[in-house]
Amino acid sequence: MNPLFRSPYLSLLFWLLSLSLCFGSATFLATAQEAPNLGASYQQQAIEISKVLRCPMATNQTLFESQAPIAHELKGQIFSLLEQGYKRDEILDFMVQRYGEKIRYQPEFKPATLALWLGPLVLLVVGLGLGLALIKRRPKPLKHNP
Repeated sequence: MNPLFRSPYLSLLFWLLSLSLCFGSATFLATAQEAPNLGASYQQQAIEISKVLRCPMATNQTLFESQAPIAHELKGQIFSLLEQGYKRDEILDFMVQRYGEKIRYQPEFKPATLALWLGPLVLLVVGLGLGLALIKRRPKPLKHNP
């Protein structure tokens, strides 16, 4: 018997404590290995969602790029909604319902946003048409006969 544990009760207590520490640490390690994977998954999803939403305060920046306080708050809210089980589309709908369609960095294609989607194409066609018309109307240079 170990001279430090002359009492059988102390020896038994030591072994029980050692066993509980071993099993407890194994359980802790198993839990610790699972938790970061879920957190990383939520974090990656939150990053992807924050890249398609516009910051209400910063001009022409996504939530992901913005350093405004409201952007940090909204990113935290996105992460929280993901932890609660909300899906990507549900979170986007929630944000649109709360902040309006302008929160989307690229609005949906619907009649109200038709000008946003087709406007640049129409301007390009009109510009090319005007350019071609001006080129055709330009007077031709006279040819000199020597």
